[in-house]
Amino acid sequence: MSFTVSRPFFFGLSLAILSTSSMANESGDDIAAASSLDVPKDLAMGLKHQSYDFASIEKSEAKLAMDYTQVKLPLGKFDFMSSFFIPTLSVEKTAFRFEEVDQDNQEAYTVKTQLMFVTPSEGKWTRIIQITPSLHSDLDVIDEDAFSLMGLAVWRYQSTDVSAWTMGIGFNRLFGEYKPIPLISYQYQAAEGLQLDLGFPITKAEYRWQNDWTSYASIAPVGGNWRYETVDHERLNISYTSWLAAVGIRYQVKPKMWATLELGQSLARKLNLDADNSNSQGEDLDVADTPVLMLSFGFHP
Repeated sequence: MSFTVSRPFFFGLSLAILSTSSMANESGDDIAAASSLDVPKDLAMGLKHQSYDFASIEKSEAKLAMDYTQVKLPLGKFDFMSSFFIPTLSVEKTAFRFEEVDQDNQEAYTVKTQLMFVTPSEGKWTRIIQITPSLHSDLDVIDEDAFSLMGLAVWRYQSTDVSAWTMGIGFNRLFGEYKPIPLISYQYQAAEGLQLDLGFPITKAEYRWQNDWTSYASIAPVGGNWRYETVDHERLNISYTSWLAAVGIRYQVKPKMWATLELGQSLARKLNLDADNSNSQGEDLDVADTPVLMLSFGFHP
């Protein structure tokens, strides 16, 4: 049983949208002066771990469980003409564990450097350009197909004091040609401490009901593509895509440092099977939905 890939996915690109757009207009002084009931933004620095229970794979007796771990580290903030530049390093590990099948477990890594250029204007518009070179591999296979380049161009419009639109397009090249990804979201502060982010590919609502506590609900895409080498030294690919619906709770340990517990349900899970890295299309196998537990700790601006 061989696990490979036939299409690209934009997980790393899409999950950056909310945090990128929401902090685009903020300087360091703005962040320090934020209200005590502002909703924390996405994890900017820290550790995150997700665990998926075993679930059946269609057309076989096989079962799949997964573990995902991410370490994220910003590399500073630098002025660049009328813009500012924020580089971020992220190292991710996705472990695929199999039961009831003659298939070795696989550990896949993603190493990426997110390069974000933010250009505020004197009006209500902000432009964000993001370029993300990355490596997707078990670290035994380091070839041309293991590298990816993701690009994102976003325009944010502050429509009122409590709402903003984010519109843009991304391009992703993972084991194939570049494909465009439309991006749109509407952010609205419905009440003090309550923020709604509605759009594609991420929708989220978060409520800061006490200074040190927030809770949220979200739905977002999850997945990736990786190169790996079998015990027979054959170079193949593994691909996984799904959606994750989740609810979570955060506790502020110290200013801007949050611990998060999240319970979720994976949906529409697909595993792509293909024996090589040619242009032939493999079959998408359905994987049963399963509960997901996530823990994280780190800096949220």
